[in-house]
Amino acid sequence: MVTVETKLISLLGYPLKQTFAPQMFNQTFQELDMDYFYFPIEVENDKLETIVEAIRCMNYVGFNVTKPNKIKILDYLDELDELAEKIGSVNVVAIREGKLKGYNTDGIGFVQALIDETNIDLSQNTFFIFGAGGASRALSSTLAYQGAKKLYIIDKFDEASTSLVKDINGKIRKCAEFIAFDNAPIGQLIKESNILVNASGIGMYPHVEKTPLKKELLHKDLFVCDITYNPAKTRLLLDAEEAGCRIMNGIGMAINQGIKGFALMTGMPEPTEIMRDAMYRIIGAK
Repeated sequence: MVTVETKLISLLGYPLKQTFAPQMFNQTFQELDMDYFYFPIEVENDKLETIVEAIRCMNYVGFNVTKPNKIKILDYLDELDELAEKIGSVNVVAIREGKLKGYNTDGIGFVQALIDETNIDLSQNTFFIFGAGGASRALSSTLAYQGAKKLYIIDKFDEASTSLVKDINGKIRKCAEFIAFDNAPIGQLIKESNILVNASGIGMYPHVEKTPLKKELLHKDLFVCDITYNPAKTRLLLDAEEAGCRIMNGIGMAINQGIKGFALMTGMPEPTEIMRDAMYRIIGAK
């Protein structure tokens, strides 16, 4: 039961019907006997400032941020963690003594999940990445920071991918290449790539039949990642399986970033096993 003593955490984004985060966090709080409550707030950029100012007046210890607010949220924070500042995107905000400090755990969560799944050497791999929004900023920047050989980045808004490539090459290391959305030689670039990442949101609820790529462009030696986790297999991942590719969805990334976000917002140790078990129970019940 929520009381005046209950510590609050929310997820700010739109749409949120597909998210498992509230269940994952609340099951973890229950397991640890913590008087905390996590709930979603559907909000886009136009009302984000209003929600953040309201949060400042309530019993919040922090909040998560997801699509489409991960970049816009920077306008309303008091401080930024060094990594979040380099990335230019925030998915975790911790509140201490009335100050809102932004962090980014998305990139670390993705790279950890990728290495756990594949045990690859990043320096030997070329990535083709769809999307240049907040989530892509995090994982692309982290891949660059950790030594990825090459990043091809494409977005339907060329200014977004141009900006991301410029930031990676200027602030981290020169390994990213901008791919114009119109008339891009996608087929050839994917032949040159080892790992394909969909960080665009295409294929997530409610547009589950959409995919960023024609099936015939996939090749069996490609490892295909989609950071969406609901549905567990997007249209892209289903097509990739049919093409003989190995695949990975966003479950590992969601768990990893959730574990780190939990620690940042609550000040408690990372509940690695408890939160992982909670997420897999949720998935198993679907």
